Amino acid sequence: MSEPKVTLKTLMRHTGLSLGTVSRALQDGPEVRRETRELVKAAARELGYTPNLAGVKLRTGKTYTLSIVLPVENSEQDFTDSGFMALVSGLHAALAGTFYSLVVQPELPDEDPVAALRKLVEARRVDGLVLTQTRPQDERIRYLLEQDFPFVSYGRSALERAHPWYDTDHEDMAYRATQRLIACGHRQIAMLNPPAELMYSQHRDAGHRRALREAGLQHDPALTQCSGLSAADGRRLVLELALRQPRPTAFVCANEYAALGALSAFAELGWQAGREAAVVATDDSNVSAYFVPPLSTYYASLHGAGRQLGQLLLRRLDGEPVQQLCVLEQAQLIERQSDRLGGER
Repeated sequence: MSEPKVTLKTLMRHTGLSLGTVSRALQDGPEVRRETRELVKAAARELGYTPNLAGVKLRTGKTYTLSIVLPVENSEQDFTDSGFMALVSGLHAALAGTFYSLVVQPELPDEDPVAALRKLVEARRVDGLVLTQTRPQDERIRYLLEQDFPFVSYGRSALERAHPWYDTDHEDMAYRATQRLIACGHRQIAMLNPPAELMYSQHRDAGHRRALREAGLQHDPALTQCSGLSAADGRRLVLELALRQPRPTAFVCANEYAALGALSAFAELGWQAGREAAVVATDDSNVSAYFVPPLSTYYASLHGAGRQLGQLLLRRLDGEPVQQLCVLEQAQLIERQSDRLGGER
């Protein structure tokens, strides 16, 4: 004999709440306290309650679909080459146990990014959005604020009006990486940064310059190279910078893919990381522990960032004030090499 179907009345008896409260809690009704909504949803998961989602959508007017907007540099780009899949995985994990599903919206290079958002927002195809790769005066953020549409951005902006965001402190990360390399004897420190128009690229540049200034060193703009952050980009930039005189003795890479490309260039040049030059990575998966040699990294998990973004968006959909939905986290230094100039110990 099959198990009896779990209904709203089953949840009502299990929680001791009224039928109306249970129903509104499952619909994320703002009049129901957050603690009560969480209690009801936990009971629903425990008992295996499956709503008639079509009916829920009809009653609430919601799509129960969220979207993350990911830029695509070209039509053949593999998202795994930029680490975006770890971000999507974390976001998906944050939505587990909710009614929400996640779709990925590509942002193509020849497409007006605001026009692409209008298709989603004005047709109400989704209930909320996650933006990535923010700019100081981001037109997408400005548009969503004007529309009062729920969203959270992975990265900050310089807009005066507050909006929900999660970010790693890239200025602090670049500052600490540069400061540490200076203490290790390096003076020619190259930065492999993302495109200069992105907010976190500007944060990284500011941190790098601050560390140089405090050490009384001149900033050389030619040592900061802004580009994509694929392994191919990392290899190309290191090969170009290796031709400079004096050449860099340390490379700070903005992600593990660029660091992997840097090691490929080292092999082509006959260099060894930690001997001819140091390589430091900003790390999203800790796979750099298995590079040869393993690299010192500033660990900032993309999976963890995705989880944070998902939680912040759910809280925004619950009506929490924007001022409470801004999170800045520090990266963790994982030291696997001494990174001293010339490989000194």
